[in-house]
Amino acid sequence: MPPRPMLRSRLLLPFVVLTCLAVPVVAASAPRAGRPVAVLSWSADHGGAAAIAARAEGDLRSAGRSNRIVVASSAAPDFVARLYGAGALLVVDAAMAAACLSPFMSL
Repeated sequence: MPPRPMLRSRLLLPFVVLTCLAVPVVAASAPRAGRPVAVLSWSADHGGAAAIAARAEGDLRSAGRSNRIVVASSAAPDFVARLYGAGALLVVDAAMAAACLSPFMSL
């Protein structure tokens, strides 16, 4: 059985590498006030992400093939908070989402 310090050091390196890779991605995907955001919903039932954007008083800019992902915008500074309050699963910057979801939707 290997000593514990060796096991810790073997687990520490992958953790540090993943953290270093994840931090820039999270920072780049953070929504900014006044810019379009991608709204992801749990399901497409009851209008899905489009209904969430409407309840948050946003303007619908684009929709995906299903109603689980839409791009919306608003000039209101608290728009992201209102989206989460209306039931959004995740809200990210639309430019970042477009890079990941380009086969599924267009802006």
